[in-house]
Amino acid sequence: MEQLKFEVEVVSTETIKPSTPTPTNQKLFTLSCIDQTSLFNHFPILLFYPNTTTRDDSGSGPVPNTRSIDITTLKTSLSETLTSFYPLAGRSNSESTILCEDQGIPFIETRVNCNLDDLLNSPRKLYLLGKILPSFQLYMSYGQRPIDEIVHVVIQFNVFLCGGVVVSSYMLHKILDVTSASVFLNYWAALARAKSSSILNLSLNEPDFEATIKAFPPVPSININDCGAGDNDGDKDIASNLSYLKSITVVGKSFVFNNEAIKKLKDKVVTSENNKRNPTSFEAVTGFIWHHIFAAACTAASVSNSDSGPSELWFMSNIRPRISPPLPKASIGNLIKPVHARIDTLGDISKHSTAIHEAIEEMNENLLENLREKSCFGNGGYKFGSYTFTSWCKLGLSEVDFGFGKPNRVIPVGLVHPLMRNFILMVDNSDRSGGIDGIEAFLFLEENEMQILESNSQFLVFASPN
Repeated sequence: MEQLKFEVEVVSTETIKPSTPTPTNQKLFTLSCIDQTSLFNHFPILLFYPNTTTRDDSGSGPVPNTRSIDITTLKTSLSETLTSFYPLAGRSNSESTILCEDQGIPFIETRVNCNLDDLLNSPRKLYLLGKILPSFQLYMSYGQRPIDEIVHVVIQFNVFLCGGVVVSSYMLHKILDVTSASVFLNYWAALARAKSSSILNLSLNEPDFEATIKAFPPVPSININDCGAGDNDGDKDIASNLSYLKSITVVGKSFVFNNEAIKKLKDKVVTSENNKRNPTSFEAVTGFIWHHIFAAACTAASVSNSDSGPSELWFMSNIRPRISPPLPKASIGNLIKPVHARIDTLGDISKHSTAIHEAIEEMNENLLENLREKSCFGNGGYKFGSYTFTSWCKLGLSEVDFGFGKPNRVIPVGLVHPLMRNFILMVDNSDRSGGIDGIEAFLFLEENEMQILESNSQFLVFASPN
């Protein structure tokens, strides 16, 4: 199959600043103690919006693009959004504080000379996404430039030939987790939608920065190196892993688990365990994927089930609803905690699902312990049988509507890299009506392990390649 080639033309680049100057008494923003130890790295979010006006009434073929996108309104509403999210428009001046002098965030507008469907239908779409993400030079993070030059958010608005749009962004994990990013994007989208529709009585989900700080007060001083980030030993470990991974080919593929498949997986767990515990969708799907990717790794390494040894799973849990009293859903910050599950040898899906459930229960019992150590999560290298899962499900990203509909795809990655080996990211899977039909999982595995997985009929009964 011929590889898709397309060009991205930058139409304009502008710095968007808050519409109202930040008050003097808010110029210095001090982070909560759990954000003080977070690292200066960015994560991508890509929201895909098809042009539903590009087919004629009979549905037989395309018609000229008639979509009108008001870029000025998008920029104006973003400026007003930054007034409420003022720390995002500032710059960090230490690991603990942000100088909020309305420095602003970059907004890039582009034109892409291909159709959106051509990109989404390409088998190499995950390898092409970097072209429609903001330039690396705009979001370079800790260790690559002084922290007071690191922008907190970068937005790129990509318009395709068909009129389809991708809103791509990089968000700074130092300040935002994915829940916070969703609050920001939905706030901006609601303002843009209201302006384009002349809505007067708009109800917005206002961000809450103070709730996080009150729940987790700042500490007098912090050193992110206390968590092993950026120290010499850590650098040596990363260098060693990079050297090893040069000989490894990591591939990225996505699979959909629709609602019907998830229901069957839940029933499978209950039947296998022979008890009445009803697993969550996360427990059922994650347990299923964990079981099959570990089995694929064992097959690739010619290791028998009984000799497989332990397998570990790491994932983050949103603590907003878990602490007492619960924090508002719009609390801004890294309100997440790592969860660790383990099995001693390869088992069936119920064994993996149960291990996840028990790990969550243990985390709930020790919720407030070691929260400041979360930035140590995931900075190690590859280890056989060790996996990192991230779930963006039910966080509201599939609801971000700027006035031209909800996204039909949310993609949480911007590249395929050897260091992503054994990473799995999950998002809501949107159906054609704009509702949610299960989960889409993005898997990053060593090439021969992925080949084994893709030929596994027991896996494909529930997982549909996408």
